[in-house]
Amino acid sequence: MSPTPWYKNFWPWFLIFFPLAAIIGCVSLFITAIGNGPDMVVDDYYKKGKAINLELTKFDKAKALYLHGDLTVSTDKVSFKFNKGDTSNIHSLKLSFYHRTIQAYDFETHLTPNAKGEFTAIIEPFTDGEYTVFIEPIDASWKLKENITLPHTQSIAINPEYK
Repeated sequence: MSPTPWYKNFWPWFLIFFPLAAIIGCVSLFITAIGNGPDMVVDDYYKKGKAINLELTKFDKAKALYLHGDLTVSTDKVSFKFNKGDTSNIHSLKLSFYHRTIQAYDFETHLTPNAKGEFTAIIEPFTDGEYTVFIEPIDASWKLKENITLPHTQSIAINPEYK
């Protein structure tokens, strides 16, 4: 009686399975980690800090102008209406939505005034989630900021307090 070859037995395959599964798991985890790097890492922290200090003066300018308003975001339209403040020199607004963790979900739009005094724009469909919204005029002389969750069914009160 001749012995059966090793590849026809159960135990060699049983012993090979676990190390092979660990190797496949490590390779797939490595590929996933390389392909999904963090978006929030900044190379030059000093320059970024200087830029943040420059941005804070824009928030102070919005506070000095006493700008308050209501932001309404629906699935295809966004509108902003000022409630208080000096809005005489504002002809158009830049509205930027920054997702909290995924840079690919960021988007921005330009709002133009309509006859009712609201600034409106039509937007592309967006991904639901936590966003930071920046509102500023085209000349970037001041800036407003608010943290919101989309979708949001009601209007969101925007005030010049930096958060």
